[in-house]
Formats: sequence, C-alpha cells, structure tokens
Amino acid sequence: MEFDEDTSFKPDPTFTNSRPKWVDDDKVNNCTKCKVNFTLLNRRHHCRRCGLVFCQKCSANSCKIPQLNYNFVPVRVCDGCFRMVSIESSSSLDLKQIFSPGLNQL
Repeated sequence: MEFDEDTSFKPDPTFTNSRPKWVDDDKVNNCTKCKVNFTLLNRRHHCRRCGLVFCQKCSANSCKIPQLNYNFVPVRVCDGCFRMVSIESSSSLDLKQIFSPGLNQL
C-alpha cells in the first residue's frame, strides 16, 4: 500500500528535550499515519520521539535520541520522526565539523 505524501503524517518540527507523553493505547484504533486498523496481529507501537501510535510498517525504524536520553540503545520511532532525527543528526555533524578542527589541522 502506497501513501500520498500530501496526506501522510508529518511530525511536529518543534522538538523539546523532554520525553513526550504517550497516547493511551485504548484511545487509538488505527495507525496515525496510514490509518490501518489495529488487530491482534497488527499491533500498536509508540514512537519514542513523538509519543503517537503507529503500525509496524509506519514505525519500522529505530535510532538513538540523545536529547531524550536514548543514548546507547536505538529505540523505535515513526517514519516521520526518523527523518527528523536524521536531519538533526546530520545538522549537528555539520556543526561539529565547522567548529571542531580536524586532526590534520592541529
């Protein structure tokens, strides 16, 4: 099943350094992104970055989120948050390269 980018879930680009409040399982009957119904076989998964509920297909990625103290073990995130974390990580790497001299420059 393909999803139209215009109608798919987009995470809030504003990000705080506190863990999100998770949406209650019993309040959600379908995936936040693709709207597929949850069943015994199609289970709910919480994104550790935004706290919303997704199916396996829409939350198949995992990554470390140091800002939320997920420093050592990658945790489940939704597709949208995975993209955001990837952008944040690459941005911080770029800044480190700009502000930290390389070994060959010392």
